[in-house]
Amino acid sequence: MLGRENEETEFKKTVSELREGVISLSSMLNKSGHGIVYFGVKNDGSVFGQPAGENTTTKIANEFKNRLKPAAYPKISVIRADGKSIISVEAYGEESPYSAYG
Repeated sequence: MLGRENEETEFKKTVSELREGVISLSSMLNKSGHGIVYFGVKNDGSVFGQPAGENTTTKIANEFKNRLKPAAYPKISVIRADGKSIISVEAYGEESPYSAYG
């Protein structure tokens, strides 16, 4: 368990929710200037796992780079929890307002 979602933390079960993750990070940056999105975690904080190969992390990096404006350059990390991979996307930003997908 990774705890609970809050104003600076969001859980996404898989990368299929990438668009929602970008939108969530945009909102978090607007509210507090910091946000982290975990892919591979269920809404209740339990670890689901997310394959985390280079293609997956590159896809995530490109989506945040191309869709989050102004650019926030998130740090993408692969971490292990409960024997499974989780992808963490964390960003700080002070150039509010941020937007995602226009």
